Amino acid sequence: MGSCIPFIDEQPFEERVKSLADDELLEIWEETQQLENMLCSALHTDLALAPDYEKVIVDELFLRSSRRVNQPVMGK
Repeated sequence: MGSCIPFIDEQPFEERVKSLADDELLEIWEETQQLENMLCSALHTDLALAPDYEKVIVDELFLRSSRRVNQPVMGK
């Protein structure tokens, strides 16, 4: 039977995203959006499957982006 938890271990998603690469986070977000759109079309309704996951992913990517912008350029 399926599970809505994307990882086998019991580590919270908020902690797990810190160990994933940017492209992995974007892939999870994209797949969630595709599933949500397919279900909404099939059920003729508007629902949000994983708004918490989306917020966690966006927050983590924003934090990483902010860190890169604020890092001093090496060699200058």
